[in-house]
Amino acid sequence: MIYRDASFADIYFTALNMRDRDFDEISAVSFCEDRESLAIEIGRVWSTSGNCLACCSNDGKPIAILNYVPIRPGVWSMGLFATNRIKQIGLSLTKLVCYDIIPALDRAKAHRVECHSIDGYDDVHRWLEFCGMRKESVIRKYGKNGEDFINFAWVRGNMSIPFQTSLEVH
Repeated sequence: MIYRDASFADIYFTALNMRDRDFDEISAVSFCEDRESLAIEIGRVWSTSGNCLACCSNDGKPIAILNYVPIRPGVWSMGLFATNRIKQIGLSLTKLVCYDIIPALDRAKAHRVECHSIDGYDDVHRWLEFCGMRKESVIRKYGKNGEDFINFAWVRGNMSIPFQTSLEVH
């Protein structure tokens, strides 16, 4: 897997081609109703947020977009969406999150890293837990059509940092 700072084009392409379940999840917390408008909105916001990575196949084509941003002092939000080609980079992406991103956030003095995921997206929930996040709560009626979401978090002191490498965050 190759990863790089995500451009608007990377984010737009990946969002336009994201898995159906990712579209269901993200559109549930967006004013956008279709893939095109959602891809434009995510591209506009995420391409200027910093700490947004395009995770690509060896040919450089983006497969997943990973974003992690501070939302208040010491607290970061993490988000990810991917195309149906995710299995091509799944192991490398997992290593990136576990060995680089979470440890870098720890070094950046984050005491909490959280993400919200739509209820029933069990494959993603298992992956989040594998990466060290823990289910904290159900957020009832969080989506625009009343969908429930699950809050997952890594909290300093409650979770171990898998391994530490050299990636730094800004």
